[in-house]
Amino acid sequence: MVFIYSFLLLRPVLKNTTTNNGNSNSSDNNDRRHHQNHKTLQAVDDIEDKDEYNPITDLIRSAYFIYDCYLTPEQQDLLGDESQGIMRNLTKHRNRRNANGFIEAVNDFNRIIRDLKAKGELSKNAKAMRHPSYDLACHILYQVYSRTVAPQADALNNYQAFSNNVYGEINPILVKQFITKTKINSHSVFMDMGCGIGNVVLQVAAQTGCEAYGIEIMEVPCKCAKRQLKEYAARMKAWRLPTGKIHFRHGDFLDVGSSDMYETLKRTDVLLVNNYAFDWETNHSLAQLFLDLNEGTKIISLKSFVPKSHKINQRTFHMPESILRVEEFEYFSEAVSWTNNGGTYYIATVDRSRLKPFYEGMYKSSQR
Repeated sequence: MVFIYSFLLLRPVLKNTTTNNGNSNSSDNNDRRHHQNHKTLQAVDDIEDKDEYNPITDLIRSAYFIYDCYLTPEQQDLLGDESQGIMRNLTKHRNRRNANGFIEAVNDFNRIIRDLKAKGELSKNAKAMRHPSYDLACHILYQVYSRTVAPQADALNNYQAFSNNVYGEINPILVKQFITKTKINSHSVFMDMGCGIGNVVLQVAAQTGCEAYGIEIMEVPCKCAKRQLKEYAARMKAWRLPTGKIHFRHGDFLDVGSSDMYETLKRTDVLLVNNYAFDWETNHSLAQLFLDLNEGTKIISLKSFVPKSHKINQRTFHMPESILRVEEFEYFSEAVSWTNNGGTYYIATVDRSRLKPFYEGMYKSSQR
């Protein structure tokens, strides 16, 4: 049994794995089909125990997100709730592994949604929502990841240990924190330097509608990012949501002459650098790029670009560290892929006013 989700309709498509030799009567075929449906639903449902993608669970979650996010209370009444009606039937037949009952509930759900869609109600409600909630964005991005990256996730582990190319992902709960702390909105320009498979770029764009860019030096993750972008665009369209303006580039973010990303960098409002595994030389080279950033640009990093011992003086005033005002924040367990423990991240704001007292002191000294 294959379940296809498309355009806010839940579509179960039954794969007939039995053959008809022409000798079986209709009743026998129905009995065989019912037995096969039950076995297939049980087999698909059992995948959940293996911590793998489960299409039944995906379909039900989609139904509840449509119910919660796209329908008014009056429209929700047409579907019932967790205790009665169509929504109850979806959960009940899923839990009882009753494939025929489940398919009937899906068809009933689609009938209501199709009618609302024809009347323009779903598009109107989606327009009023503007951007998806954090939970809905995570659901859509999970659908995207499951269909594009998950089938070949093992290929992402092909990197040199302890190098600058060590692969690791920042999880959605921490990205949500980044968005809140830096106040990214639909007018912002966001860039992820070393974007991997593009999860952070897609989430930021989905939640805010901003202009978002990612650059990645490793070929396999960058190809995954571009595949995710294609699937993401199709699914956001299906959910009637804006995608934001998103671009991925394959290249070295330190090679400023090789692409147009450097010009984009200079107008970026929020910059993310997952520099947790970067060596000193890479971090130092990155910091030199910050000298061209606009006043007020925020740089999120997993290691601070400014040593705690840094002081502005005649020897250091020209250094990029001197224009960065740094705040330290805490993240908790399961916020990143490389450890279950908590840790700290940093937000540095470009603030050249920090140099004003030093320049004033130099000017007064020159007047003596």
